[in-house]
Amino acid sequence: MAAGAMWQLSEALAAERWALDTAQLSVSMIIPALNEEKCIGECVRHLRSLFPAPLEVIVVDGGSTDGTVRAARKAGARVLRGPRGRARQMNAGAAVARSGALCFVHADSTPPASAVACVRAALADGRVVLGGFRTVIADQGRRLRLMTAHQLVKTWYLVALFRPLSLLRGGRIMFGDQTLFCRAADFARSGGFDPALRIMEDADLGRVRMVLHPPALTSGRRLAAWGNPWATYVHVAIGLSWYLGASPQQLEDLYERLYTDRFR
Repeated sequence: MAAGAMWQLSEALAAERWALDTAQLSVSMIIPALNEEKCIGECVRHLRSLFPAPLEVIVVDGGSTDGTVRAARKAGARVLRGPRGRARQMNAGAAVARSGALCFVHADSTPPASAVACVRAALADGRVVLGGFRTVIADQGRRLRLMTAHQLVKTWYLVALFRPLSLLRGGRIMFGDQTLFCRAADFARSGGFDPALRIMEDADLGRVRMVLHPPALTSGRRLAAWGNPWATYVHVAIGLSWYLGASPQQLEDLYERLYTDRFR
């Protein structure tokens, strides 16, 4: 089944599939990384300190030329080397993960301490197939309030504009820095992230029911450098282009033109 087409389950199927005890559902944390030596160790250590703990932390390196791989291993992660591109890297991590649930984490994000418990609680509801965390964006200890507010709003305004009935049923669009999570079986059934997409691979995975848990912290290092007006323009331009059916190559061209920084 194509990605983006499978994130709705009937009530009967949901009840049948999730009669099992999800309190013991294991969770694998998967981090795609590229030249993240400065933050990957801290990210891995934080994930390993969660309570309850994840079964494993997997870092999939896309060809770093710095000390990312060494730092990730030193922090206790299982490290794989995969083809460059977040979608490909996350698919590679999911392919070797040993858990019943997958949680995709950006290297500069910090999920809440209760992340594993939140994932288990969310997936105990068979109608929730893909979820994520409310995100607080910060840079150097300073919360970026306008950008944080836009991060929340953009999960629903495209749906409100183009699919209002889906919005009323709880549909949202979520993004990778919101720490997406799902069941491993559902991820495999969907075909995973589209490897042709260099950007918007996260939103493309599916329209979801928003899960508002304790907030995850994510770095605003790119957004702070851009400033709120330009960051908002970039996100709206790319989001609308994707939602209106831009091809992977068109999105790639837009990405190259608009993303004028080193965090790529």
